[in-house]
Amino acid sequence: MAEKLQGLLEKIKTEGLEKAETEKRKILDEAEQEAQKILAQAKAEAELSRKKAEEDAANLEKRAQIAVKQAARDIMLKLKAELQARLENIVRDVTADSMSPEFMAGLIKDLAAAFSKNPSAADLKLELLVAPKDCERLAARLQGSLAASFAATPAVFGDSEIGSGLKIGVKGSEVFFDFSDDAISELICAYVSPKLAELLASPEN
Repeated sequence: MAEKLQGLLEKIKTEGLEKAETEKRKILDEAEQEAQKILAQAKAEAELSRKKAEEDAANLEKRAQIAVKQAARDIMLKLKAELQARLENIVRDVTADSMSPEFMAGLIKDLAAAFSKNPSAADLKLELLVAPKDCERLAARLQGSLAASFAATPAVFGDSEIGSGLKIGVKGSEVFFDFSDDAISELICAYVSPKLAELLASPEN
């Protein structure tokens, strides 16, 4: 009887140990699988975070480059506008200094000489528009030593819209010459501005 009881106890012990070992292995396997799953998920999330960080960094760099280029363009546009304005002021000032009544009288004389070569233009009468400040001096010059250059002394009128220079019209015709400071400045700036733009153009553009 004692031997049977001892054998039963041994059997129970053995089976219990085997069952416990099985349960232990099962628990360890499940824990390892869960750990692998968590690790894989952590790696995937880390990879996503890394890619997002790289994309964010790339987008930030791209936005920064765009901002720098835009700022550079804005600066160049402001510089061009400033230089254009200064160019126009300089040209206008130089034109105003150059278009003295004496110079304008010589210009009118040359124009009259050109007209005199055409027989049909012998009786043409010139009408001049000048700045009010130059009106009296120019009229005096035309009535003096230059009077013989014209079939009829040109009529001189002051025009408050003219800063310097003059506008020449032929009475009774549509012939018109504009030598005012605005017209000359516009002509010179139209020639110089493309050169200025070319100098300021970026090599990349």
